[in-house]
Amino acid sequence: MTQRSYTLGPDEKATAVMIGTSSTLVWGELVTKEQARIGAYLNTLAEDFVPLHNAKILFLAPTQQSPPVERSMLFVKLEEVLLFLPMSSGEPLPEETHVRRYEPVEAIVGSFHIEGTIVKSPVASLLNMLLVTREAYLTMYTATVRHVAKPWLGTFSGDILQIRHDKLLLTAS
Repeated sequence: MTQRSYTLGPDEKATAVMIGTSSTLVWGELVTKEQARIGAYLNTLAEDFVPLHNAKILFLAPTQQSPPVERSMLFVKLEEVLLFLPMSSGEPLPEETHVRRYEPVEAIVGSFHIEGTIVKSPVASLLNMLLVTREAYLTMYTATVRHVAKPWLGTFSGDILQIRHDKLLLTAS
């Protein structure tokens, strides 16, 4: 599926994204309005299902490596999304100020191991930040991801990554 199986409207854009669930790694094109911030998509714009065009589905089966399955359209249940990685967002990263600083962290969500940074208040502890966060997805920056059970996948990285807050193990690096 190398060609688009859809037509963009004049105020729309397509962004290549990767989604990790507990049993699959999916990548495809997410269509949004031109002004939509992809780095905050799951917390702000996503509905019950994330629609991906020209999707490839890699099953993370425990026994053997198999090629991805291709579909022109795939709907991923939002609550199944463990990680969401825009392949090229082009969005600027937040600047550090006296009230927000980057802090290196290490996260585990499902079988995905992630190293990156989060933005938090320098006076708040990591625990307090996690306790007061009400968003379903935590945003990480300059993140590198690997699948612990499938080392043959290698690593992938991005400037912005969202990970499911209620499925998260987190530690300061």
